[in-house]
Amino acid sequence: MRDLIAIYAELKPWIIFLIFIWLCLKLVALARKRKGVALAFGIFAQMFLPDPKAQQTIEAIVQRKEEVKKQQDENGELKNDETKN
Repeated sequence: MRDLIAIYAELKPWIIFLIFIWLCLKLVALARKRKGVALAFGIFAQMFLPDPKAQQTIEAIVQRKEEVKKQQDENGELKNDETKN
């Protein structure tokens, strides 16, 4: 019995890895068929996984907003007769 537990302990990381690969393949197949399960899992994962470029994205948005503010007159209208979107 101890031998089986030892073998299971040795194989456990590989079993988890193979299950993960199988799950990924299933999700790719579902995504190709445009099933909602794959989309829902993707949105769920995106909510909880950190964005590695979050700081760069925030800085880019702030910079764009500053550029738009520079282009605006005191009345809130864009210069050069451009209209707001």
